[in-house]
Amino acid sequence: MTEEEKKAHHCEKELAQFIRSGASRRPDQAFGDYYRGRSASCALGAAYEGMYRLPQQAGGLRPTKDLEWFFDCLEGSLRKCPGGNDCHKTLSLAAIMVHLNDDHRWTREDIAQWLETLK
Repeated sequence: MTEEEKKAHHCEKELAQFIRSGASRRPDQAFGDYYRGRSASCALGAAYEGMYRLPQQAGGLRPTKDLEWFFDCLEGSLRKCPGGNDCHKTLSLAAIMVHLNDDHRWTREDIAQWLETLK
């Protein structure tokens, strides 16, 4: 594995840890929004909350710029959708995470586990 591959994999593993941490703060999953009410977040919203302490009511908050700055793998890598044989999307990692969350309805834990498998 090259140094670049090690760095990218580290980025994705760390992102998975932040998703799990943020998901523990908001136990319900949000679809179509980063946050919904006081108890729901999507996978990217959970990652952001895993990094920062957010107010209970976080509706309307858009964490993408901060996440992309910290995790360059979000926009710096293209990934094929692992959501099934009938899905042939290839998008940035951030867009694939949104797609898995909103379209395939993967749990945040499933997305975190998938991130840890990436090389």
